[in-house]
Amino acid sequence: MKKPLLLLTSSLLGGLLLCLAAPASAQENSPPPAAPTSPPPGNSSGSSFGGGAIGIGAEAFLSGLTGAEFVYDMSMFHIEALLGYDHTSNANNGGSSSDFTFGVAGWYHLARGTNADFSVGGSVGLFYNSPLAGNSSTKFAIEPGAEARIFLSPNFALNARVGFAITTGDSNLPTTFSIAGQQSGAATGFGFTYYFR
Repeated sequence: MKKPLLLLTSSLLGGLLLCLAAPASAQENSPPPAAPTSPPPGNSSGSSFGGGAIGIGAEAFLSGLTGAEFVYDMSMFHIEALLGYDHTSNANNGGSSSDFTFGVAGWYHLARGTNADFSVGGSVGLFYNSPLAGNSSTKFAIEPGAEARIFLSPNFALNARVGFAITTGDSNLPTTFSIAGQQSGAATGFGFTYYFR
């Protein structure tokens, strides 16, 4: 009875010694992690050249409000503020007139390309006319719509809008509703912005 037990024990010990004496093979090194790749061209945005950019330029709302523009641009959205002032003095009759324009707009970047983006959103604006003689007038504008921007460089963009323009105001101003778009050379031309990146 001791012989089978001795034979089994010696076989196990011999197998263990063979395993321990076998040459160790080197493990294959796993490949280094892949370097991060840039997104495909269709997923980048001209508006996301650096994110958080501040820009200044000029803008024309669909309702005809125009002025200097301040823009805060992020990769997914941008917001705009509009400020305009115009003063006219008439030397013949001594009268003068001052016009003030204020506006804000917000745009969500719905589609983004390599050097352009297409946004949906809208703007609201106020136009105030204060003549020296006569009644002052106030006009409000609400403009839901879309805006397309093309970046000619990372710092410079041209834009145009399309949408609804709803204007209302004092009793001497009519309430209007229109579907409009900006056109180059028209009274409501396109806007431009220079971004400080």
